[in-house]
Amino acid sequence: MHDTAIEMAKRLLVDSIWKSANLEGLGTTFPKTEAILANAPTETKSEEVLFVINMKRAWQFLLDNLDSPDNVMLLREYNKVVGELLFRNNGEIRTFPVQIGGTAWEPELPDSAVIKSDLQEIDKINDIELKALKFFCYTARTQMFTDGNKRVAQLIANKILIENNIGIFQIPIDKLEQFKTLLLEFYESADDSAIIEFMKEYCIKRLRG
Repeated sequence: MHDTAIEMAKRLLVDSIWKSANLEGLGTTFPKTEAILANAPTETKSEEVLFVINMKRAWQFLLDNLDSPDNVMLLREYNKVVGELLFRNNGEIRTFPVQIGGTAWEPELPDSAVIKSDLQEIDKINDIELKALKFFCYTARTQMFTDGNKRVAQLIANKILIENNIGIFQIPIDKLEQFKTLLLEFYESADDSAIIEFMKEYCIKRLRG
């Protein structure tokens, strides 16, 4: 019996959450992530525990709602779950300026109508892998939420890949620095071609090949 993308996502859940934590600079180890998820005693910070538990709940919500449309309401639900007890205004569209570490570029204030229309355009892309990666880029760069934007971006990319039985989206730990550099360059330039090429090669764990 061949693996399905849903089975792959469940099997690699700890791995995915661990990689997300490292992208956020939490530095949580794989064994620590595993211990938190198993509710086993481990020396860790409360922020890490909340991050891991919220991501587990977000993944559960993702897998339970694979037939939901890829729209702003879904992104808000993801943000609501990942931000529970971690940051304020979780699930709400941002209404004040934010700054991004490592760059002078500042995202503009999000406009719900513009976001809705942009997401509808991305949703029309026929190439599923490209669509998933475009959703990732758009969600990460628009910074529509106070915090957790990269987490939401990873979740929506995963949802699209999983519902189409392609595989899952993960940023490999050994490629993290390279990825972060490309992400900052993309934020500043709005040109997603280099980061999409990189993600196509390294960040999609496909069922076949």
